Amino acid sequence: MENLITRALLPVVLLAFPCLAACGHGGSGDGLPYKEAEHYFLRNDVDGRKVPAAIATRSDFDRCFGMAAVMGGQPTPIDFDRQFVIAVVLPETNHSTTIHPDTLTDEGDALQLEYGVSVSPEENTWTSVPLCLLIVDKRYERGQVVLIRQD
Repeated sequence: MENLITRALLPVVLLAFPCLAACGHGGSGDGLPYKEAEHYFLRNDVDGRKVPAAIATRSDFDRCFGMAAVMGGQPTPIDFDRQFVIAVVLPETNHSTTIHPDTLTDEGDALQLEYGVSVSPEENTWTSVPLCLLIVDKRYERGQVVLIRQD
């Protein structure tokens, strides 16, 4: 009977493990926890080169980003009393571009975010501003955020 139960539960456990692993804190290795914010866009009246890497208040965030409620998802909630945002904003492009955040580490007086970028070789008929917004607990807030692109 025990062997039958083990055989019945094994597929459930094996299927559940990747799902549970994907629900982790974001990032990899021994880095600090973060969550990727979804369904936001850079406002068209904002120069992406001037967006700060760390945004600690709702008003500063709203000056740079708008919410993009789309079918299948609402913007990720951000509680600026307890969280801040790390923003990676790339130049406008007509190539589909994805930013892949990796490790966020505490370097004393600064946080360091390593990230990668994937760019499609095909040109689109439209342009977009690739961005990645990470939600981080305020206890990790430091004076500076250093963004390191790994290609």
